Amino acid sequence: MIPSRYNQITPLEENSFAIFNPLSGAFDIADEETKNAFQRGLPPSPEEKEAWLSRGYFFETPAEEKMYLASRYEEFLKETEKNQSQFLIILSYGCNFRCAYCYQKGIETREALLSEEMLRAFVQYVRDYRDENNKEVTVSLFGGEPLLPAYRERISLLIELLGENHIPLSVVTNGYHLEEYVDLLKRASIQEIHVSLDGDQSVHDLRRFPKEGEGSFEKIMKGISKAIDAGFPLHVRLIIDRITLETLPALAEKFESRGWLDLPKNLFKTSFGRNYELINASTSPENLFAQDEMYAAYVEKMKKHPLLQKLHQPSFFGITQMIRGGEMYLPSFDTCPGAKSEFVCDQSGQIFSCTASCGREGYAIGRYFPEVVFDREALKKWQMRSILTIDKCRDCSVGVVCGGGCAVLAKEKSGDLLAPNCKPVKEVMDLGIRFYKEVLLEGKK
Repeated sequence: MIPSRYNQITPLEENSFAIFNPLSGAFDIADEETKNAFQRGLPPSPEEKEAWLSRGYFFETPAEEKMYLASRYEEFLKETEKNQSQFLIILSYGCNFRCAYCYQKGIETREALLSEEMLRAFVQYVRDYRDENNKEVTVSLFGGEPLLPAYRERISLLIELLGENHIPLSVVTNGYHLEEYVDLLKRASIQEIHVSLDGDQSVHDLRRFPKEGEGSFEKIMKGISKAIDAGFPLHVRLIIDRITLETLPALAEKFESRGWLDLPKNLFKTSFGRNYELINASTSPENLFAQDEMYAAYVEKMKKHPLLQKLHQPSFFGITQMIRGGEMYLPSFDTCPGAKSEFVCDQSGQIFSCTASCGREGYAIGRYFPEVVFDREALKKWQMRSILTIDKCRDCSVGVVCGGGCAVLAKEKSGDLLAPNCKPVKEVMDLGIRFYKEVLLEGKK
């Protein structure tokens, strides 16, 4: 028999091991004797051999393995075809904050406001894409900071145009002016409001503040509260580093006291945003976490402060999904949405592949104004990117979890879009498996 390259083993405790395969989705608990037999590819019985084969841990021939990989890739393509296409519009790169770690350094000075003519052209481009591709679409306001008072007229027009074309709207905002915009946003079909916080007030106010210099935390919280009262789905991104992590218990208590942590996930959810400089050098590198370090530190914090499990339950790259739903995620052959399900249009009239590339020299893939035109070679390279076209990803044992990572970070590091941006996937999955150890072992009894 031929073992799958995606087989994984994680020790749980003495004589207990998690054996799993992200390609097939199989997950089992085994004792040491079974684990040793598994590693040698010597099933102890015909029944065990059949189980190993049927669950995708082993194959009879290389051709069979190749066919299975191809079938899972087809499943992935069919599922991703169902995804909405997201079109982000940047009215301006201007921002009222002066965060030290802003990843749009050098771009934020482009404060010219997108014209009414360009806004109409953008909506026309999105509508035509929807109709020509028979795809659901959504528009997201992005920046810079999109909810500045000076942009109200443009946003009002955008809402009107989207309403006429039955297109939902999301907003990615620092939240400072959210409270003043809620009544206007009620006229839109709001899919999500996305706000970031740098921990609790004590740290947040030192790091995310308007150019005038005053703190922003309380004003942002008022905006979130008003948006929730209006029925908008809220997504709070928690910026995590060694400093903000220590303040999360206090932040969780604030959310809990407001009843936000008891809201259904379709109305209130959180995510981690690891504080790192996307392209520019960090001003405080000593405070940054590697991804596996961040998860490990948060797990330890959750043990001491159980309320953090309500604030945010990490996915551990699908392990939480497996625990709750009984199966792992569908394998992901590509986690970069750039130029596939995500396009970013800015006030220059250009189209970029994603939020990480927008406004950056050499990353434009086309224009939507004065007419829609694409750089076909650039577009093709973005759209072909997957673990099957990245040499170093083809044989990676966690490739179908990582999906090749961020294309922009890969290009900035290696100079090649078709290079991997590797993540500590196995280390994070191991953390999740050990975090849920008691649940897994109980289920084995």
